[in-house]
Amino acid sequence: MINCILIHYGEISLKGRNQPQFRKQLLKNIQLSLKAENIDWPVRQFRGYLSLNVPEDEIVKTDAVIKKISHVFGITWFTMARRIEYSGFDPGSVEKILNKIDAELCKLATEKYQPDLSFCVDVRRSEKRFPANSVDLEKRFGASVIANTSWDKVSLKNPDETFWLEIQNNEIFLFTNKHRGAGGLPVNTAQKVLVMFSGGIDSPVAAYMAARRGCHIDFVHFTASHVSKEEITKSKIGQLAQKLSGVTLKSSLYVLPATYFDLAIAGKNVSYELILFRRFMARSAEKLAEKLNVHALVTGDNLSQVASQTLTNIASTMRSIEIPILQPLLTYDKEEIVNLATKIETFELSIQQYKDCCSIFQRNPRTVSDHQELSRMESNLFPDYAKMINQTIEDMFWVSYRYGKSRRGNKFL
Repeated sequence: MINCILIHYGEISLKGRNQPQFRKQLLKNIQLSLKAENIDWPVRQFRGYLSLNVPEDEIVKTDAVIKKISHVFGITWFTMARRIEYSGFDPGSVEKILNKIDAELCKLATEKYQPDLSFCVDVRRSEKRFPANSVDLEKRFGASVIANTSWDKVSLKNPDETFWLEIQNNEIFLFTNKHRGAGGLPVNTAQKVLVMFSGGIDSPVAAYMAARRGCHIDFVHFTASHVSKEEITKSKIGQLAQKLSGVTLKSSLYVLPATYFDLAIAGKNVSYELILFRRFMARSAEKLAEKLNVHALVTGDNLSQVASQTLTNIASTMRSIEIPILQPLLTYDKEEIVNLATKIETFELSIQQYKDCCSIFQRNPRTVSDHQELSRMESNLFPDYAKMINQTIEDMFWVSYRYGKSRRGNKFL
């Protein structure tokens, strides 16, 4: 008898008076994720938990629901649970509910039994008015399992199987297997950020990690030439943005051409070409961020991974703009990033061939740069820098994604 999915949030409980706001957003995100699959199960919230009621006639959808909520940020763990309702705390009522728990627990223990394994019963009594303490309840229910099932080995420190009982107001949840959630904070509990999206391995992981801290995610991508919306949607850039929208919930991909920068340096002997281009992208993204009311940029920079990501080059890029640049992967090594990309299923897309605009610049870029020197170079090379950025923004288009689907007209497909 599985009649609900119990969902536990972790970090939200540390938010003090702001807890209701975070819980409300988590509940909304769960509902939106399920709605994308045409699933509309009731979600309730109470102390420390949310619960999804599983309709008897839709229990076959449970696997799809579990897959969806496993990617919703803000959830520490979740489990399939049996809900037992009760009312009143008089001795007769309490004894009836204890007997009912005994029966359901023994049914579950019988289903889970394996020879030679140990077990324990773990009771959490959130409803302090319930007239029995947790230790006494654990002893009672443990004895009942031994007396009425084939379980005969108890281990309180390292059991092979744990039977949990969560006592809430007017209901008790009984469960065994906990599934790890995505953790973090619910998307849209932090402010908006714009991810510098190259389509390589790193930037999708950086986007995922920013979303995991509650940020609303949009993407900005620079193309080596003018491309159509259809081309970008079919490319790995569009596919990656669509994939990530399964966890960011609602994101837009803004596509800007790099051609105006390319035309400005055409035929000129330019040193520091790559770092100058990175500063141009940062400034263009900052201009876009102003229009979108975005509070920070996010990059997949990883300290000293490539020439453009040395400490001085990163500093030169950051000093070229005023908006903050967040760098979630700065101290990760490449293996850790690849492992994360594999885990979130972006790695295979990221390694597909694609003409990245950074690859068209010099093959041996400078590893050391200075902001003041670069600023002087920019004054000589780009007499009307603002016009170059404005032209880039004017030629921009965007594609919207929601819940892992791309938008065509007024529909998400």
